[in-house]
Amino acid sequence: MADLPPITQVAAGSASYTLRRVYLNVRLASRVACVIMAVVMGTLPPAVACAAGAACCAYDVAAFLYFRRGGRIRLGYRLALDAADVSAWAVALGHPVDAPALIAAPLAAEAVIERGAAAVLVPLVVGGVTTLVLRLGGRPESLAPFVWPAVGLAQGLLLSRYLQRRVRRRLRTAAAEREAAYSQAVLAGRNSVAVGADTIVDVLTRTWPLLAVTGRPVGSPLAAWRHRLAEETAGHAEYLRTALLRWEQRHNAAGPDLSRDVEFPATPDDGLLLSPAQVAELGASLDAMDLSGTAEVAVVRAAPLGGEQVLRVAGRRVVLPAAGRAAVPPLDLGPPVIAIGGVGSLAHSWPDMDRVPLAATIPLALLAFCLAYRAHALIVRRGAAAHAPVLAAALAYGALDATVSTALLGNVTAGGLTRLPFLHFLLWTGPLTAMYLRDLTMRRRVAALAFLLLVLGGCAWLLPHSVSVADLSTLVWPLAFTVGASGLRDLLDRDSGAFANSVADAHDAAAAAGFLAGRADVLRLVEDAGREASERLAADRDLLDPAFLPEMERRLALVNHRLVTLRSG
Repeated sequence: MADLPPITQVAAGSASYTLRRVYLNVRLASRVACVIMAVVMGTLPPAVACAAGAACCAYDVAAFLYFRRGGRIRLGYRLALDAADVSAWAVALGHPVDAPALIAAPLAAEAVIERGAAAVLVPLVVGGVTTLVLRLGGRPESLAPFVWPAVGLAQGLLLSRYLQRRVRRRLRTAAAEREAAYSQAVLAGRNSVAVGADTIVDVLTRTWPLLAVTGRPVGSPLAAWRHRLAEETAGHAEYLRTALLRWEQRHNAAGPDLSRDVEFPATPDDGLLLSPAQVAELGASLDAMDLSGTAEVAVVRAAPLGGEQVLRVAGRRVVLPAAGRAAVPPLDLGPPVIAIGGVGSLAHSWPDMDRVPLAATIPLALLAFCLAYRAHALIVRRGAAAHAPVLAAALAYGALDATVSTALLGNVTAGGLTRLPFLHFLLWTGPLTAMYLRDLTMRRRVAALAFLLLVLGGCAWLLPHSVSVADLSTLVWPLAFTVGASGLRDLLDRDSGAFANSVADAHDAAAAAGFLAGRADVLRLVEDAGREASERLAADRDLLDPAFLPEMERRLALVNHRLVTLRSG
């Protein structure tokens, strides 16, 4: 769709919140990791490391508050600042430089969501500048300043594209629904004028034969049009009277007992249009009533075709629901978060991190991608009701990832800290649990949290070395991704509701416009036919039977009066 709105517009609240929260949380976690590593490895005096970390944290918080108030800074300026930031910490640490490189990941994710292809500048510029500074400073070079901003870019692209595809699919369905609603409403608008007891079309059609003179066509121009209208309507809907008579015939032919026969007398509302689903609902309701004899039918509340119709049959209320519409899919980040977890499983094989063999991490990643696809299918069908099984499967996969990466750990230490690979699964199961926990029963909530603790305890026991207090600083990473996830869920639900309302409003507007267009079509047709009848009456007045002239004039005057009334109404 050419006019497809970007996800930052459809999910304005949650997109803005996510970008700000990820910016602050990831950068603060990176600062903590840089300071701890600098102190443990002795590359900076503790006082200097802490002061530099505090100053950088203050900068991050100030920028976060500025962005939260709606402030904007050009990408070029932010990119220059981040490149200098990453380079300075990389030179200070020496090796490894993964933690400094992650400082630029939030900018890469934000840039790809808001600016598209321009985001590739982030890993290229940050990586290039950092590599140059490391070389000039006599430090070992690393691909990390390229890799981790690129990973941030890929994650932002995955999240935005996933939601964008869901929105695109729903908007395409909504467009088809609007077209169908418009077409049905046009028919309903035409029938509202042309069908019923003694309508304006009836009056004009009955008047036309009185204008017959030699050499003039006898048939009304409205007769053929009305026949076509009935044929068009039959393909989309059914009149109440037709639906009642069909049920009556089927019911009365079902058995030889004449005492159970049913008869529906004619009513002024027999021209009410019912959708196919409403015809089926009416039949089911009548079947359940055990009717016999004469059954009066009255329309309590009528609506245009597809709207809710309320009838009274033999004194009993019958509600025919409005035609259902495809539900607007929730803006659910569960499936892409699980897929990102699979990408993270591959990160276990990064030489500067866990050095887990690719033979183990590639199958783990493929399993995560399959799980993400299955989660997507479940959520599309069941919505929030699928969150419990999706979370259970995600936790099981997370436990497998944690166990395998810990058992096959190649780098016991990195950056002066003991590697804790089992914490990786918390980077995505943490926020996923925070977002989905509200949809679980209390028993399942306790079980999910207990399972997380059990996995952490079991994998900590598998480690070949004991864990020091400094090693626990790596807990800032799961916290960085989990804090704020519950608030993100609130905003996603709010944005989903707003999106659903906008789709419903557009649908209703299309139906209203179609109904008015259908009425206008009939009124124009009747107006033209009435004008032609008046002209024929004036031209052929001497040839017509004088006894019929007063009646013809009365009918034409009645048609004109009703036209004025209908147009003003």
